[in-house]
Amino acid sequence: MNLSMLLVVIFLVISYDSRAEGQKSAITVTNNFINRTSFPWIHGISNLFTFYQAYRPCQTEFNTTGTCLAKSDCLARNGMAAGACVAGVTVCCDLKFTCGGRTDKNGTIFVNQKYPLADNMTNTCQITIEKQPNVCQLRLDFDEFTLAQPDENGQCTTDSFMIRTSVGERLPILCGENPGQHLYIDVGSGFINSNPVVLSVVTNGAIGGDLERRWRIKINMVPCDSLNMAPSGCLQYFRSPSGTVQSFNYGRLIPNRARYLSNLRYTACIRTEENFCGIKWRTEQPNSFSWGWPVNQSDQTRKNATVLAFAGGHCNSDDYIGIDQATYEDNNPLALDEDRFCGLGLMHHGQVFSRSKPFQLKVRSNNDHRLNGKQSQQGFDLHFTQLPCVL
Repeated sequence: MNLSMLLVVIFLVISYDSRAEGQKSAITVTNNFINRTSFPWIHGISNLFTFYQAYRPCQTEFNTTGTCLAKSDCLARNGMAAGACVAGVTVCCDLKFTCGGRTDKNGTIFVNQKYPLADNMTNTCQITIEKQPNVCQLRLDFDEFTLAQPDENGQCTTDSFMIRTSVGERLPILCGENPGQHLYIDVGSGFINSNPVVLSVVTNGAIGGDLERRWRIKINMVPCDSLNMAPSGCLQYFRSPSGTVQSFNYGRLIPNRARYLSNLRYTACIRTEENFCGIKWRTEQPNSFSWGWPVNQSDQTRKNATVLAFAGGHCNSDDYIGIDQATYEDNNPLALDEDRFCGLGLMHHGQVFSRSKPFQLKVRSNNDHRLNGKQSQQGFDLHFTQLPCVL
């Protein structure tokens, strides 16, 4: 190769990163040049271009975030080519997989078979996650999640999302609408493949209406030494001074039917920020707490009830939300502590305060939804704000 040819190659490499619109043309010219040469070393420059462009974020043709990879690398990772990064060199890879897949890759995305289209057929879609040796937890983020609603007893009998682990942890069966939700799964600290996790989505055909089953679940592996690990016993873990916690399948009211799920027993935990000693819980909207109903108020309804919010012993007989040592007013020694809340409102003014650590929201529901259906209860949407320590 003479000096002039080498200078052309160097010029193309330098100009490659300086003009975004010129990247494709530079690569095309370079590849054409390389294909016409017989010098083995020049092909290394082609690999340089591929490496240079790979592993960058990109936007897929589904308007989701992907990663620039060589097409062969994308397929090896169980991904799908969903657009081009540089024509003929790298593709915008959507790292997702579907029914029957096995993965040990962090950041894998589990979707329904026809995604981004809906699936309305009868099917059991199952995947297996093989954890890496230094991983102790999985975090599942539900970017999209739409299945059939629970039945009149709050159970997922038409469609269901289930998690099976060998650790023996009791995890809820989910259905309905759950976009934006997340949960943590303990997988132990054993060797690779010792504790595989199986995710299953069971669907039962078309049921009428405008239901469009669709899911997109991101699978993140949490290392054992990570500060992002959820504390033991926490199904959900929120790591911010303020935020929102919703019940599974929270949404618009369904007349004469409870929307939230039955047989729940889990805890949502809030990481205590430095120099914060208390927490305030409040309803996002006036009607965004609707959970459990006292048996001794069974003759009351939304329309004729004189008292809508209940606490303490009134909530022992049905579903409730637990907040340790909570009061209706902060720093008031005369305010009585309560730890259980139910009804159609959160205490008297839609808010409670607690200085009991760790900050937790305990969610409990039984298998009897008769009273809850009568009240058309839809769950809760609560906002939390951590409170600074006072000297």
